[in-house]
Amino acid sequence: MRRHKHRSITTVRQPMMLSRIKRNNFWIRFRIILMIAGIAAGVLAVIFFGFPLVEDLIKGVDPSLRYQPKVEANFSLEEEGVPKEIESREMYFDKKYQLKNEPYIDGDTIIFTTEAEKGSVQQLNGVVVYNTITGEERLLANTEKKYDNFISPVLSGNIAVFLDSMTAGGGRILGYDLEKDEQFVIKEYAYAPPSLSLSGERLAFMQWAGNETQRLYVYNVKTREPATVKLYEPTKGNSDVDISQSDMVWAVEDGKGNSVLKRIAFHEDTAEFDDYNFGNSVYGPKTNGRQIVFRTEKNSTSCTLMMSSEGGEPMKLADGVFDYDIGDNFVVYSKEGQIYVAYTNAADTAHITSDMTRNRLASANGSGICYYDETDKSTENAVLDEVVKYAYVPET
Repeated sequence: MRRHKHRSITTVRQPMMLSRIKRNNFWIRFRIILMIAGIAAGVLAVIFFGFPLVEDLIKGVDPSLRYQPKVEANFSLEEEGVPKEIESREMYFDKKYQLKNEPYIDGDTIIFTTEAEKGSVQQLNGVVVYNTITGEERLLANTEKKYDNFISPVLSGNIAVFLDSMTAGGGRILGYDLEKDEQFVIKEYAYAPPSLSLSGERLAFMQWAGNETQRLYVYNVKTREPATVKLYEPTKGNSDVDISQSDMVWAVEDGKGNSVLKRIAFHEDTAEFDDYNFGNSVYGPKTNGRQIVFRTEKNSTSCTLMMSSEGGEPMKLADGVFDYDIGDNFVVYSKEGQIYVAYTNAADTAHITSDMTRNRLASANGSGICYYDETDKSTENAVLDEVVKYAYVPET
């Protein structure tokens, strides 16, 4: 019995000894692997840090500079094809002309009407031209106001055109030669003041000739020759006409909820009707000779803005637009108190005003834009010094 017990104890102890031997062998191998890894890391450290360190010390260079992040010297955030930033500047007079009515930009000149001479009743009795390069202003010396206010100024080269308007309705269209300092009468009108559009030597406007009749006029400001292009018999009303060097456009309502585009194209000394079919919802079209922009709603306080190039299928530019205009290579519009520029030859739109400001578009022509910054406008302030800013849109 004792022998049997002795054999049983020997049989149990042999596996335990084998297990201990295996554990010891594992830790020996693990230590060997760690030692090899440590040696390899040391070798790599010498290669990557030791040799360069010795090299830097030999050259007398601060070793810490070797591992600083490198910055490309010519790094720029500007990407190829992205339009340049549009910079706005203020037309400033140190409260000399607090009222700056309907500023209109032409090249490096801005024209506006103002209260040049103060009286018992506030009136717009002066016309000012401002040079955006020199910052100098000029009050036109030989203007003669027959009625209440000078309004709606436009400019092309050395010829300015504006209205001498009666508050009760009626007035006259005046021209002014800036070189000769000479005013001349273009036409009298008896009803609502016409909206003027001037491009090159051509002045275009719609004039009411009664309660239900309108006439479309084109006037050459150089030769001072008028022409009646079309007489509209009883109509529900046409939009203002807009003219460029190569065409002019307007919209005609039929009284049944439809409003369609009308267009006249200029060919040297001739002109002909050349309509584009944009459907029955065309209001307030404007042209630069290549693109036509218009809204699809009669209400202009919040509208959808559309644009067509060369008479092609119109594309939508924006919703919720308050007002708009067109320049040589852009459409400018205001929306929720901000001014935006949409380029006509690229899929880019630039936001040119700050979200912290409130702005209203005044005019656009050529490469220039004029707008009011109304951030500080107060209805409680009897003396209002209007802030007018202007910007030039670069070529894309």
